[in-house]
Amino acid sequence: FSTQEAKAKDQQDEAMMHVNLNLSGMVCPPNLKIDPTIASSPFKRVQKIASATPEIAASKSDFANDANGDISNDAYDDDDEMEQEFEYQYEMVENKFEPKYVTPLPERLHSHPILSISTPFSSSPVGTINLSPSTFGQDPIRTDILHRCVVYLRNKKRGHRNGGAKTKTISEVSGSGQKMRNQKGGGVARAGHKRPAHWRGGAKAHGPKGSIQNYETKLNKKVRKMGITMALSQKVKEGNLILVNSFEGLGTYKTKILSNLLMDMAGIGGEDGTSALIVDHVLDEYDEELPEDEQTVTSLGGIDINLKVASENIFRTKVTNQKYVNVYDLLKHEKLVMTLSALEMIEGRYCE
Repeated sequence: FSTQEAKAKDQQDEAMMHVNLNLSGMVCPPNLKIDPTIASSPFKRVQKIASATPEIAASKSDFANDANGDISNDAYDDDDEMEQEFEYQYEMVENKFEPKYVTPLPERLHSHPILSISTPFSSSPVGTINLSPSTFGQDPIRTDILHRCVVYLRNKKRGHRNGGAKTKTISEVSGSGQKMRNQKGGGVARAGHKRPAHWRGGAKAHGPKGSIQNYETKLNKKVRKMGITMALSQKVKEGNLILVNSFEGLGTYKTKILSNLLMDMAGIGGEDGTSALIVDHVLDEYDEELPEDEQTVTSLGGIDINLKVASENIFRTKVTNQKYVNVYDLLKHEKLVMTLSALEMIEGRYCE
């Protein structure tokens, strides 16, 4: 390009980038350069609507004509005029979030809706339930307790780091304790023996200690219990607790069916969906009259067998039994999907 053509092209690019976006009452400043079409843009899911004035629409058509032909240097002399010509209006057509206001206690614990797992999914509740105030009604939320529980769980997960790895210290490595050379006169560093950590064949400084090296920390049981109730109360406060009757209505182990059901339920999974922790509690019914090889298996690790298999390849979801619910998983995932059987067990364990 020549200097004149390059300048005109830069003006054209800046004109396309200086887009004034009006999104649900939010207006981007004119000095913010953002492309609504890229994946990382917060305005990815927007749709352009009609311009506010006919003059703006006319200026957009003129710009489109000039883009196909030659652009003169005098086309855009004033930056303010250029920004006004490309002042578009947008509105959210998907994921349009309305502000949520927290229902005060104890009203938010009463008549919590219960959804039914069925295909096709129906958003209408099949019943309501009153939540336990001691488990789901903690207020205020103690963030210091949540932090202590997260540190405890992360240290416990680290635990014994590679118990088979062990290096020898300076007292364990093989080597003579005799002084290797004269203290002075050699022009080199003094050496008392042949086992220092910076010598070849010497000891290892600050290496792993094997099974005796443990990173677990101690946290009282009452504090851990308090952390669970705080995290559960926070989910109710955010409106992210979803109660379902059971997953027996799923009826299949197909991942696609469960993925579509979770997406229709609360936008869980998928490329742009939210994360979720699914808590279930199912026990197999053992028939004493049938032999062991003819027993019907309906659960795996306390989780519905179809739910366990179908949820393996769904993004941002974790399925667990109610015994393994912890603060770390509750805070890591945005939504909490819980069956009534798991709710009954959790309230029975954490109610005072």
